[in-house]
Amino acid sequence: MADNAASSSLAAESSVVDRRRLSTWALLALFSALCLTAHETDDQNTKNKQNKWITACTSVSVAFSFLSVVAHVGGNALGSMFVGTIAEGIVALILVGMWAGCLPVVMDPSYGLGQMYVGKSAYGAETADYQATISNANLYFTAWGCGVCALTVLAMYVRERLGGGVTGGGMGYTAKWYLLMLASVVVIIESMRFKKDVCAIEGGTEDVTCARNTYGLITGCIGLAISFFISLFSSLGKDSALITTASSFLMAALYTVCAGLLTFENGPATYVGNHYFSAWAGFFISFAVFGSVLKEFLGVGGQQTTTSSGVDDVEMNNI
Repeated sequence: MADNAASSSLAAESSVVDRRRLSTWALLALFSALCLTAHETDDQNTKNKQNKWITACTSVSVAFSFLSVVAHVGGNALGSMFVGTIAEGIVALILVGMWAGCLPVVMDPSYGLGQMYVGKSAYGAETADYQATISNANLYFTAWGCGVCALTVLAMYVRERLGGGVTGGGMGYTAKWYLLMLASVVVIIESMRFKKDVCAIEGGTEDVTCARNTYGLITGCIGLAISFFISLFSSLGKDSALITTASSFLMAALYTVCAGLLTFENGPATYVGNHYFSAWAGFFISFAVFGSVLKEFLGVGGQQTTTSSGVDDVEMNNI
């Protein structure tokens, strides 16, 4: 009887996973179609190799995600051969790899596709004060939507294959660290790009702006290292409450200063774009992480949360 109850619980949990993954595949198909349309109708699409790569990436993404939705919808032969099998994992991995190569091209301001450089200073000023800003909002946001959905599908698949739960505080807690790691990666990329494209040219921007950009680069590197190791140990169930609380406090403090220096006054990210969004994402996510781990460390709200299947999910090890 206990075996039957356990089997029913696992079946219900698997059904929840499949429904969530179906929704994410459907969103990926929608974002991919919109991204393809936005790119093909963009007046900056000059049909060079970068633009052809984006067209190929979005086309493959539309096809694969649509077939994945079809496989998830009905209990057909395609579904039994695809859903939850190694084939679905390979497709998700391919799409993550393709979007990892496509997003940098879309977001590179020098190509003028999703972003472009504009001069912030008044006409006749000694410095142009170049900054990257969104040039094609449809292409910009749908490309990010594709990348996030592809990564989410892969994460869901890996978690299911490893036997992880689908609900509970532990998943949300670990996901925050992954999001902080993503924000830190974007901060690093944009800071390095600004240093190479703007700070390196004469009259590109002011020295104080480059100094602020350097602080953002350092914060992104620290955030990437800390969030990578904490999320890794959290996934393996080896994290420490004390170390995690201290690390989250450090990231909250660093990103508070980072968001202020980068997005106010003479900062390199006062215009809306990747640099701006990633700095504020790091700020809000780091405080969300700090609040979560501080409650765990102080024992506020209990040490455990109960999943829908009745299984306790412990977020952090007690010390």
